[in-house]
Amino acid sequence: MNPGMNRRTFVHKLALAAAASAGMPGLVYPVRAATPLRIGLLAPLSGPLARVGEANRSCAALAVDEINAAGGLLGCPLELRVEDTQMSTAVALDKARQLFMRDEVAMITGMVLPSEREAALQAASAAQRLVVYPNFDEGRCHANLLTTGLAVDQRIEPTIEWLMRDGGQTVCVVASDIGSNRRVLVPELQASIARRGGKVLDVNWFPFGTRDYGAVLQRIASLGPQIVWHSIGDDPVTFVKQYRSFAMKPQLVSDIAHESLCIATEGASTGTIGVSSYFMSIDNAVNRDFLKRYTAHYADAHVPRLGPYAVVLPHGENTYVGVLLFAQAVRASGSVESGRVKAALPAVSMALPRGTTGVSRDGAHVLCETRIARAQADNRFALLDSTEQSVPVCHG
Repeated sequence: MNPGMNRRTFVHKLALAAAASAGMPGLVYPVRAATPLRIGLLAPLSGPLARVGEANRSCAALAVDEINAAGGLLGCPLELRVEDTQMSTAVALDKARQLFMRDEVAMITGMVLPSEREAALQAASAAQRLVVYPNFDEGRCHANLLTTGLAVDQRIEPTIEWLMRDGGQTVCVVASDIGSNRRVLVPELQASIARRGGKVLDVNWFPFGTRDYGAVLQRIASLGPQIVWHSIGDDPVTFVKQYRSFAMKPQLVSDIAHESLCIATEGASTGTIGVSSYFMSIDNAVNRDFLKRYTAHYADAHVPRLGPYAVVLPHGENTYVGVLLFAQAVRASGSVESGRVKAALPAVSMALPRGTTGVSRDGAHVLCETRIARAQADNRFALLDSTEQSVPVCHG
């Protein structure tokens, strides 16, 4: 397809949509008859992270259906286009380009890995459109990016403060060996612990594909820390099972903890302290309604259950939140152009499953409560504490 013609077609559609929204004579179309506005879902729908990608797709579909039931966007129905990253950076870049240029999507969401996010951003920068990243992150800021998970300081600061209220603590850290963990997460963790009089006794890095943690667990046991912080994103199930099999005594704390992992670890997660913007046990009307609708319409028979509800991963809620925040900013700006949407985002505030949520002044990250919770034997999380909304720090 000719890139110039593609861009003109996109602008023409936007002009029709904006005119319809403004109520111009002769250009007002019923939502069902108008040319759809499209958003893209770019997620790992095959491979080890397919469960996460499928949850993101289902939650995006739920958000799109709710937006359309309320009249669509700019007088047009919203349409979801879906592509599989196959957990490959090269594939993610190619699929992102297809979504922007061939399918003319206004934004892309659904990515899980930072490498997928960066591939989507490369394509978004060229197309001057938006990426909504539905995962926690290292504080990445970019003109074309909104992140709907907690930034690193939004996770670390409240958790370390809560853990160390009674004085200094000793900590060992285990983390997946990826660039963002080395550059940002672990240094921020070490600094936060030191500020509160604690001490990091040891840091251990694990490349993706690690399945035997025995030697490191023996070393940690010999050091006798009070806390083990784990950020194992590759295979947290195997790590947590091995941690319990070694009868480890330190309190296990993680920013990778949710109900689905509790179920998968078959009881080994019980007692783990988790930090997140979302747990299924958040008790508000919006979350209860969200869980009911997701369970009734978007969860297939393979999705595990907790009581009456299908399990919703935090990544999925992040995706749902991102689509709704995007839609609200589009309504406010009257445009899907990325610069205007980003400029409108800081004024957006919504009641969402996680609670009332806004966006930082730069339009880069969400402003919401950080919640600390303990995994129970029934695979639910008991909420222990929550913080006020905090402004994340940008790290590039």
